[in-house]
Amino acid sequence: MAFTFIDLFAGIGGFHAAMDPIGGECVFVSEIDSAASSVYSKNWLKNSDISVSGDIKELTKNVNKYIPNHDVLTAGFPCQPFSKSGHQLGVNEARGTLFYNILQIIEEKKPKIILLENVRNLVGPKHYKDYLIIIKLLRKLGYAVSDEPTILSPHEIPTRFGGTPQHRDRVFIGAVKVGETRAKELSDLGPLLPRQPFKKYGEIIWDINKTLNEYMANSDNEITKISRERINALKMWNEFLNTYRDFNNSNPPGLPLWSDYWDIRKNIKIPKSVPDWKRQFILRNIEIYEENSKWINTWRKKHDLSSHITSNRKFEWQGRNQEDIYKCLIQFRPSGIRCKEPNYVPAFVALTQTPVLGWEKREITVKEACLLQGFNRDFDFYDQRDSLSLKQIGNAVHPASARLVFHALINRAETLKLPWAKTLLGPIKKSSILPKNFFASYSQLQLN
Repeated sequence: MAFTFIDLFAGIGGFHAAMDPIGGECVFVSEIDSAASSVYSKNWLKNSDISVSGDIKELTKNVNKYIPNHDVLTAGFPCQPFSKSGHQLGVNEARGTLFYNILQIIEEKKPKIILLENVRNLVGPKHYKDYLIIIKLLRKLGYAVSDEPTILSPHEIPTRFGGTPQHRDRVFIGAVKVGETRAKELSDLGPLLPRQPFKKYGEIIWDINKTLNEYMANSDNEITKISRERINALKMWNEFLNTYRDFNNSNPPGLPLWSDYWDIRKNIKIPKSVPDWKRQFILRNIEIYEENSKWINTWRKKHDLSSHITSNRKFEWQGRNQEDIYKCLIQFRPSGIRCKEPNYVPAFVALTQTPVLGWEKREITVKEACLLQGFNRDFDFYDQRDSLSLKQIGNAVHPASARLVFHALINRAETLKLPWAKTLLGPIKKSSILPKNFFASYSQLQLN
């Protein structure tokens, strides 16, 4: 054991999977969902004296009683907007949000390192003020942390460092304990990692078919073929794709194609209440129809679109020059059928729309989704139903992404000359995981 950590809002253990291989010993876990906590316990706590604790709100009513001392605090916390920005930015300012409970633990236990993960939208227009409040509150408690977010996706990390072919931008907030005075002085810290941190080593090229074949070699993999209804919809849109190419000598435009609006302009009434973005899509669909009406009418009559559900009457081609639909990764979404290049899967977000492998006409399995989320082959959901397992995968932290940011935090602590920085990982060195001098070219702190 090199360091201790606690795992808050733990899910099925993405942070545990990140910390365990580099010497972390988990001393406390909190997860309110009973199904997720059961999966966590069976995979991570088989030989442990600890068990998964429940509601963090109850536990933080007496932090010192329920939560042990620890070196590292990790949390994939839910994003809840703050009700006001205030002026003093004390811990109580976050009251009423789950982040308040994290701050209570930090204030009492003073871990050396804090590592938080959240959705990309935390630094989007709607929640950016909340993000800045989080940063200021951490500084108030004495932690050096950057105003600039660290955003990372698994598909930006090479395979040998734990990357997987999933486009999953997530925000990581990393902070190190330096004391309140110094934390205020270190307000010009850059992000822990730049965007696409491995770009300097060359382009990362993914092939989802090749990747899954390598991952699943000699592995039991119960597959689920797609329904006849979906097969018929794919057959219909594949014919559309090929006919469009024949008549236009190009691919269909990448925007959503809504066949319900394929008519001449005077026959389509667009209500004034329709938002501008949707109005533009409708107008573009009318234009596409008017330019291709003759063959579209023949195609539409042949396939009787009214016999298909609404979502299957919509189509989005993101497959570029793939030969046909069956060479693509496919999503059956409420907004339509999306076909994309088979390089990496879209972000698993509670996995309500399981990606389909077009070349096999089947959904990605639980085991494959688990591997694409960065968990090891031996991770097991036991007899849990697949829909629940897929939801838990979609909510999990990607281990290699978290581990890379953690190493960046250690590097920052070393740069700030914190006495514990060189010994926290014990015998495990970041050079054994990352290229030599990985951080050197962009780890430049403005120490005023």
